[in-house]
Amino acid sequence: MAKFFTRLFFIALLIAAVVFAPNLIGEQGYILISLGLWTVEGTIVEFVALILVSLLIIWAVIKAVSYVFLMLIWPSKWWQKFHAKTHANYYQQGLNLMALGQWRLAAEQFLRVRRSEKIESARALSLVCAAQAKHQDIADQVKKQLDIEDLNLASSPYRVDFAELVILSQNKDYSSALALLDKLALPVLKQTAAFQQLWLEINIYSHNWREVDEHLPKINKALQREFSESAYNEWQATLQGWFERSFAEFVRSSSLNKLSEAWQALHKQNRQLPAVKFAYLTALAEAKQSDKIESLILEQKKGIDNTFILAVVRKYYELNHQVRMDKLFHRVHQQATKSPNDKTLLTVMAYLAAGQKDHQLAKQALQQVIYSQPHPTDIKLFAQELALLGETQKSLEMYHSL
Repeated sequence: MAKFFTRLFFIALLIAAVVFAPNLIGEQGYILISLGLWTVEGTIVEFVALILVSLLIIWAVIKAVSYVFLMLIWPSKWWQKFHAKTHANYYQQGLNLMALGQWRLAAEQFLRVRRSEKIESARALSLVCAAQAKHQDIADQVKKQLDIEDLNLASSPYRVDFAELVILSQNKDYSSALALLDKLALPVLKQTAAFQQLWLEINIYSHNWREVDEHLPKINKALQREFSESAYNEWQATLQGWFERSFAEFVRSSSLNKLSEAWQALHKQNRQLPAVKFAYLTALAEAKQSDKIESLILEQKKGIDNTFILAVVRKYYELNHQVRMDKLFHRVHQQATKSPNDKTLLTVMAYLAAGQKDHQLAKQALQQVIYSQPHPTDIKLFAQELALLGETQKSLEMYHSL
């Protein structure tokens, strides 16, 4: 309100100056300004009136321009802002629904996005959601709304090759995924970390050992640089799972001897990668090849990685219920004598001692570990050894603690 009265007073003052200025000419002082050939002269009142009239004209022009802006330009700007906000909400809602696992709803939200800077990623995410939902009807719905018959051959600038690869991998259609990779012919080492991981998954499950052997070291090293330690450890666990399932399928479709040949053809640095080596040892364990497992463990020239050995013997025990490796037992027993407080080493020795039918030694070793570092498989072994030693009641208590 005060602002309104201020403007009203200013306008009244300007009008009064224009009306009464002629009557006051000659009553006040006189001003003469000369700049070279240019001269301005008049009374003070005339100059004041001129300035006030000029300000009034400038103010009127500014107001006129602002009203034109409000009537013609501002509605368009407002609509653009509203449109951007709305479609940003669609994108954010899609991300939120992905976090909740609501894949169908998330896909629908992403398909509603129309902002040029968001639409490509939104469409790709809609296909990822369709893949995660693991329902073909959702994938078909997404493809229909995208109006793309063949996503692999789409000429649209909004390419969705990565999302299509995800769908094929989710459906375990690795032959089609590999064909799409071959068609794309992208330099894998120059792609994103996500694409590199997907590339490895497809080639591992396709038993494309030569390509995997060539690119795995560089990809793994690049991911190690890019990831944090915890993220890299998770990646190694994922990689190990891929190799375990792929090796098992390869043995079923071909043979263990063929897998051994493929293993020997790998570069040494790949064979020594814990994730790959553990997967191969697991395949041997499923075939009860304890001698080969023992040889591969003992061939390490820089000593035994006790944590890795423990994981291997646990896996072998889970599959075969007994771990018989004579040479490894003697070596571990010697090390355990020198390092009696190494609980990892004691646990390894317990499994190997049980395989030697030295149940008392297995029990003694596990007693030093089982209560401070309980592990379900270790507890089963401990209960088994107690039962074999005639301590039935204590054995039952250990089984019930699982």
